[in-house]
Amino acid sequence: MPTNSSQRKARKTEMSDTPSRENTRPLGGFRGPAAVLQRTADLVSLLGAWLAGLCIASLTLLVLTDILLAFFSRYLSFVPSGTGIGWEYSAYLMGAAFLLGSGMTLRAGLQLRVELILSSGRAGLVRVLEIVSAALGSAVTVTLAIWLFKFTLRNYGYGDVSQESFTPLWIPQAVLTLGAAILAFQMIARLITAVSGNVVNDPQLGAASAIE
Repeated sequence: MPTNSSQRKARKTEMSDTPSRENTRPLGGFRGPAAVLQRTADLVSLLGAWLAGLCIASLTLLVLTDILLAFFSRYLSFVPSGTGIGWEYSAYLMGAAFLLGSGMTLRAGLQLRVELILSSGRAGLVRVLEIVSAALGSAVTVTLAIWLFKFTLRNYGYGDVSQESFTPLWIPQAVLTLGAAILAFQMIARLITAVSGNVVNDPQLGAASAIE
């Protein structure tokens, strides 16, 4: 009897985890135009993730350079106390890294999610929630990308520059626009993937687990 009870509990646990696994396994047998769109979005998101990594690396080097300059300037009068662009470019790089990497974060299933409902064992409800959330996300991200694009074009036409480094503002804004466009593309692909009944997350594309 204890053995049968343990087996039933194990089966129940496995069944309760099924929707979560179904929503996180790779494409597998995913075929058709929806699969082509999703793979294209994954490729674009992967490129954005690499660019985000470069932004983080550049941000780290910039901060370290400012720290070293501030240290040596105390003992060497000819050494400047900083780069003069540290705070400004740190903000640019952080914002760019956030948006450029958001598409891959979404695809890998590492975004913030309400797992209480998603792990409830109701596959139909989970599918509906994925479709609704993807539809809302598509509307928001597409609007954001369009607004950033128009904003960048306007500042390019005005020739606005930053007050600290005289950097043309359209350059960092164009990078943000690219990141927003990548996120919008991935969100649209997620919506179509969910509507077509296929899995929406591919954890193999993530650099870490959701807990990390």
